[in-house]
Amino acid sequence: MKKVLLILSIIAVAIGFTSCEDEPCRYHTQTLDLRVMQADWQFDDNTLQYYYHFDVPEITPFVYNYGNWSISREYNSGTADAYQVALPQSVYMTEALADGSIAYYTQHIDYRVGIGYVEIQLTNSDYFYGQEKPENMLFRLQLIY
Repeated sequence: MKKVLLILSIIAVAIGFTSCEDEPCRYHTQTLDLRVMQADWQFDDNTLQYYYHFDVPEITPFVYNYGNWSISREYNSGTADAYQVALPQSVYMTEALADGSIAYYTQHIDYRVGIGYVEIQLTNSDYFYGQEKPENMLFRLQLIY
């Protein structure tokens, strides 16, 4: 019995080492950085939210139908302190008002994916938006197909 298990284990390892040599490899990964600059955010008057539309040709019909993806927001990009938070993300915010009081609200960041594109959506609770557009943000799209 031990010999059979040993032989099966050896066969499984051998198949694992040669799986992409005999035919095209069917496993691919790709990470894309999606950067939104503050000036580039667009506001949708119908949904009362900010958004940014990225053309992403890497999301082909095959990737859309059979692949998997995740999107994270990256903080402190390019530093040793960089970290990612998976979307959707809710951030609890405050803003000082002109009368000296403080407004508390939640900023919700989400996304949608379609063939050839990703759209990032940013919505503030109670549709509370200050005078400025949202800050610069970096998102990381991880594709597995």
